[in-house]
Parts: sequence; C-alpha cells; structure tokens
Amino acid sequence: MRCRTVFLKLATFFPSVWILLALVPSSCDTSEAERPAFVRIDTIAVDSTSFDSTGSVSHAIRFAWLYVDDNLIGVHELPAVVPVLAEGNQQITVFAGVSENGIGTQASRYPFYAFWQQNLTLVKEDTLVLQPRVRYQKGLKIPLNLTFDNAQVPEISLAVVDGTGFYNIDLNPQEAFEGSGSLELYLPPGASHMVLETSSIPVPTGQAGYFIELNYRNNCDFLIGLRAGGTNQTTSLIGIRPRQVYNKIYVNITQPVDQLSGLSESVHIYFRIDQDTSVQDQIVRIDNLKVLY
Repeated sequence: MRCRTVFLKLATFFPSVWILLALVPSSCDTSEAERPAFVRIDTIAVDSTSFDSTGSVSHAIRFAWLYVDDNLIGVHELPAVVPVLAEGNQQITVFAGVSENGIGTQASRYPFYAFWQQNLTLVKEDTLVLQPRVRYQKGLKIPLNLTFDNAQVPEISLAVVDGTGFYNIDLNPQEAFEGSGSLELYLPPGASHMVLETSSIPVPTGQAGYFIELNYRNNCDFLIGLRAGGTNQTTSLIGIRPRQVYNKIYVNITQPVDQLSGLSESVHIYFRIDQDTSVQDQIVRIDNLKVLY
C-alpha cells in the first residue's frame, strides 16, 4: 500500500491527483513471489544421429511446449518470451510442435521428435535464452526416405490417365531444396491430369501414428493421397496450394492408414496434378520425401 499512501498525501495539496489515484491499484508493489523470470525461445533446431537413417533434418517447427519441473507453462508460437513464476535451479523441458497438415493454427506436438531437457537456473526479472535442439525418436521406422540426389529412384512409378505427364529426377542443386537433386512433376498444356505414385510401403497396424514429411515448391495446385496396396481403394489426404519458395509440410496419415489397413498391409503415396488452364506449364517439385511411424 506504500505508493497509494503517497498519492493520498499528494492529493491533500493537489486535488488533480485524485484523478490519478483512481487509476492506481490497491497495491502497486508487486510481491516478491509474483515477480517472474522469463524464458525466451526463438527457434528449435533438429539434429540427426545418422543422415543415412533419418534423412534430411529440414524442419518447420513453429511451436514449443514448455515445461518447468513437469509443470506445463503453455504452448507458444515461436519466437516467444514466456514469464515463469519460478526461480533457482529448474528442470526445463521443451517439446517441438508443427502445423499439422499445413494448417497454420493447428499446432501439433510432433510425436517423432524427442524432447529437449536441461537443468537451468531461473532468475527473477532476468531472461533465460534457450536454444533447444531435438532429434528424431529412437526406434523410429522410416520405410520411405527419398532425397532424390541420385538419378535412379526405384520407389517411384508413374501412371498417366487422359493425357501426358512427365516426372524427372532433376539433378540440379539450384532447383533442389537441398542436396543435389529433386523430383520434378510436369503437366504440359492440354493434358488432363497425371498421377505419380510410390511403390508399396509396408505399414504395420497398431502404431501410435503415421506421418508423411516433404519439402515442396509448386506453381499449381496438387493433391496428396494414399492407395491401399493391391487395390484401387484410394483416399485423398490434402490439397496443396502454389508456393514460390520451398515449404515443409507434415501430413498426419494415421486415420487413413488405419482405415486402409483392413484392405491391405501396405499403401502407396500418390501425387496428382489436374489441368489448370491458367498455368502454362504446371510444375511441382518435391524433395526429402519420408514416411515415418
């Protein structure tokens, strides 16, 4: 109450101070216990224990789940500065989150990134800057992991219906997201549509989740879907809008895989381009295609 008492004394001599007094809270002394420390997270990086097994460490981590001594402090879009009502040595844990299926507001704690954890000291009114680095989970299965850095990719097959389309492993680093090559899908003017499909990918049932990861750049809409192995049963997953620069996307295929598992123990990923007369040459580029479970 100390600062309010000062205002009361001033108001005795200066009536206009009563106006200010009305704006002063009952106590303007913040108690020691309510003074927070701050935690700052700008970005979260991804490391790889083995590039051969995990592939590219490119990512689009946008969110952080922050825990202090196992207490959730919140889910925060990065970069973020978070007040924490704690001090001294604390166990700080960060989980990485992504925009599931490319939906910016759909924050999802990515199940295939291990959490980052350290014991650090929080000081009231000071800012602790974190630089978390996460890795892919141990025991993770990646049955499809294509970087398109070689001309021969036996996991890809092409089917064209009602027109002519082409695909090419373009070994031009300037056109790739990273590395020496990328997958190019091309639908020429007048062609109806094209479908590019991967070979059969085994997906055992009962897994916690299944995801597709890829980097892409495109001047036209395209569709990502699944086909049950050995059948004509397909399901569309997501439509992708044009991007002038490469984007990273995480596609959750858990529900469709579970639905298709009754038909087959494997699936094929397909990419479909339909004719868009407003685009002269329709091109989709894909890099770092993965399936994870």
